[in-house]
Amino acid sequence: MSRPLNTAAALHAMDRGRSVVVGTSSRKLIVILCLALVIGGVLVGLSVLIVSGSVERNVSWVLFAFNPRMWAFAIGIVGCLVVAPIAVGYRLRRADALVVSNAGLVESHRGAVLPASFVSWNEIERITLDTVTPRPGPKYVIYYLTRDSVQRRGRTGLFARRITLRNGFEFSHRQLFELLTAAHARYARQIR
Repeated sequence: MSRPLNTAAALHAMDRGRSVVVGTSSRKLIVILCLALVIGGVLVGLSVLIVSGSVERNVSWVLFAFNPRMWAFAIGIVGCLVVAPIAVGYRLRRADALVVSNAGLVESHRGAVLPASFVSWNEIERITLDTVTPRPGPKYVIYYLTRDSVQRRGRTGLFARRITLRNGFEFSHRQLFELLTAAHARYARQIR
């Protein structure tokens, strides 16, 4: 398995029979963690200033207990200094990756390929770069399964054909979209 930096190199590797691993971007996760820690530190500093200023003016503790701003500060502090580090550590430990080959795509966790997640190129009808909701928002890579593939997999529901790739990969959404559409165009006709 290799980690090429662009679509042409990835297609060249897949033409030679190798698979391309698009792993989780640890750099993005570390940036998120640093931002959360900085914001959490600022919230702690502001809450200390508010509490110390209020203690000097002999404000009752009851006002703190029922003040929505102090609850917002507390929730923000817990989110930034407790939840964010745990979530980032969990994502780093999982080491999610998308393995792209000339046969199709498959997800992997900690280097182990998940067999139930394999999708052959001929099972994909189309690949789009679109928002998940009708409202404006971030764009995600979405691929649509063929009707036969949906029936074979036993998927049901309104969005059974649509599979959305989550964010946080080493490739940006645009790079991932370019790679998957180029690979789909090249290899879907070759697979019977």
